[in-house]
Amino acid sequence: MVDDLDPQISNAGTATVSILLVDDHAIWRGGVRSMLMGTEFQVVGEAASGKQALEAARELLPQLILLDIRMADGDGLDALQMLKKEHPRSVVVMLTTYDNPTYMARALAGGSAGYLLKGIELDALLIALRAVTGGEMLLQRKDLTRALRDLSPEPAGAEDLIEPLTAREEEVLRLVATGLPNREIGSILFVAESTVKTHVEHIIGKLGVSDRVQAAVWAARHGLTDVS
Repeated sequence: MVDDLDPQISNAGTATVSILLVDDHAIWRGGVRSMLMGTEFQVVGEAASGKQALEAARELLPQLILLDIRMADGDGLDALQMLKKEHPRSVVVMLTTYDNPTYMARALAGGSAGYLLKGIELDALLIALRAVTGGEMLLQRKDLTRALRDLSPEPAGAEDLIEPLTAREEEVLRLVATGLPNREIGSILFVAESTVKTHVEHIIGKLGVSDRVQAAVWAARHGLTDVS
């Protein structure tokens, strides 16, 4: 489920990123906590249910939430929507055993920034987490396109523009929604990769979303891209 990420991402800065683990298996949570020890990813809390996740998120305000899909008390996808409603700027990544395109599409529609499978190796997990916190996209282009195709055209939630997009930003957003990384977008527009990164950061801020995947979801729902 992880796209071909830039190897330079693994050398990302070491600023601490706070993480909330949400899964009803304590052994799994302990394993992930152990895996992340000694990295820039600091587990600040754990939750065994969607209700506990909401309570923990309110108290801890984590930057990143790793969320299971199936938990004993119900559907993690429902918890995802509630978490994103209360904490729209928190980045949520699904970490699950279900390699299911329907679940993936629902996760993206609900606000997830990525979809990872349990059993992922530590190195791959770190690359993925560094990518998503660095503004990159975890999904393969085909997975993103398939998920966007199934989205309802009506906006979901408060997604009004905080500030209008410029013509260039709208152009960049259309390309982001195709799943292209910054480097390729820069080549298409004949601008530097760093310029594209700045545009994407501005777009995310103006849309009031948490990450580039949700910017792509916004674009699809507002008719700014052809995903047919």
